[in-house]
Amino acid sequence: MDYHEYDLEDFLADPEFRNWVLRPDPASHIFWKKWLAANPSKRKTVLAAKEIILSLKFRSGTNEIGDKDQDELLKSVLGKPNNSIGLKKQKWVTVAFQVAASLVLLIGLSITHKMSTTQEIHPAYKTVKRIVKENLKGQKSRITLPDGSTVFLNNNSRISYASKFGDEREIFLEGEAFFEVKKDPTKPFLVNSRGLITKALGTSFNIKAPLGKKVEVGLVSGKISVASVAQVQEVEIIDDRGGKATFDATQGKLDISSYKDMDFYKWTKRILVFKSASFEEIKETLENWYDVEISVNNLNRRINYTGEFPSESLESVLERMAFVEKFSFEINRGDERSISITFE
Repeated sequence: MDYHEYDLEDFLADPEFRNWVLRPDPASHIFWKKWLAANPSKRKTVLAAKEIILSLKFRSGTNEIGDKDQDELLKSVLGKPNNSIGLKKQKWVTVAFQVAASLVLLIGLSITHKMSTTQEIHPAYKTVKRIVKENLKGQKSRITLPDGSTVFLNNNSRISYASKFGDEREIFLEGEAFFEVKKDPTKPFLVNSRGLITKALGTSFNIKAPLGKKVEVGLVSGKISVASVAQVQEVEIIDDRGGKATFDATQGKLDISSYKDMDFYKWTKRILVFKSASFEEIKETLENWYDVEISVNNLNRRINYTGEFPSESLESVLERMAFVEKFSFEINRGDERSISITFE
């Protein structure tokens, strides 16, 4: 089970996670202890989910709700009511939902700065509202859009979209995301990323739109078109796998080329990739990926680093880099988010 992309809702709905919270055993205890140590950015989200489950008394027993009804209650907490629940049970679920909602609000206020946020989830009425999902440093998430399309949102990134799509499926992106679009020719899928409009009907593609830098769009499957907001009539078509669009918002310039390989979206599989990267790029990427602050000392030469790291800890990544680039590093034991790197 890959818990790296889980948010609060996912942990609440996961049976294995609930079983660990309510009926822990030595094996599960060791697993979660090691997992939390390796994923400190998820600690507050996990503890929040654990607190909610315990507060709702999700325990098996003759005097308490059973495992089957746990799922029903979770559906209610997550905004997915089940009409098959009896009247008496519905009243009990309503009360439990109110308790859970209050807990989610109170806990959420204390951890908002460290977890993905949603302005509106499962609205009670059919009115169209804006939904905002945001990942801070050290976070990645998987999001299902109202049409069934999937978005993999990278760290330090943000998307917004309507709770119900109309004639168009329009997404606004800041940062990086990978899109798997559900095909629907009657409703074009549009992504607005810092002045560049990417259009698709049924395809998959990656968009990288960091603040103050060029926007990059890479095609994985299907077909897309790209055009700047200022020049919507000048449309470029990309239909080759690995095709690339680069947009410079400051100059309004759009270039079409191709990636040398398909590594540009490996981050969705939690693989960290560097290609001829400067140390400035390495530092920024590591800070976003692991939610740390890195100070650099005695760097007096150009770094041009290439490497690939599949789901490795920050310490392992730095050890491999240090061997090649000749530097030492120190993790502040009082504050593990503080890293110091010194070049030889």
